[in-house]
Amino acid sequence: MSQSKGFDMSKMSTASKILLGGGILYFIDLFLQWQRVCFSVLGNSACGGVNGIHGIGILNMLIVLAIIGMEIILLAGMNVEMGTPQMRSTVEAGLAGALLVFTLLKILIDNDFISWPSYLGVVLAIVIAYGGWMRWQEAKVSGGMTGGSMGDGTPS
Repeated sequence: MSQSKGFDMSKMSTASKILLGGGILYFIDLFLQWQRVCFSVLGNSACGGVNGIHGIGILNMLIVLAIIGMEIILLAGMNVEMGTPQMRSTVEAGLAGALLVFTLLKILIDNDFISWPSYLGVVLAIVIAYGGWMRWQEAKVSGGMTGGSMGDGTPS
C-alpha cells in the first residue's frame, strides 16, 4: 500500500503558522465593513459602510496577498531562483511590518465611523508583524533556510 505524504503542519515553523494563518484571517477581515454608519430619518433607519479594501486598504490587500503567496511557495517547497533565502525572508518580514504601518494609516486616515472589523484588522496586523519579526530572527540565526527550502541559497 502506498501512503501519501499529505500536509504536515508540524513541519511548519512558528513564523510560517503565524504569517499564513494571520494573513488568511486578515484577508477575510478586509471584506468586512471597517466603517459603518447608521442614521434615522422620520422613523426609518438605514445603515451603510465600506469594507477594509476601500481607499488605502487596497494596498493592504496587495501586501497580505504577497505574504500569503510567499508562505505558500515556502510550504510547497518550490525552488525559487531569486535572491537568497535570507533575502526573501527579510523581504517577507518587511512586508509584514509594512502591513502594520498601512493598517494604522488606514485607521488614522479613514477614522470616521470605525467599526469592530477595523480593530480586528489592527490586531491581526500586529500578529502578522510579530510573525514577520520571527521570520527575520529565523533568517538571521539559520542563514535564511526557514520552514522549508526555497532554493539552494546561491544568488542568480
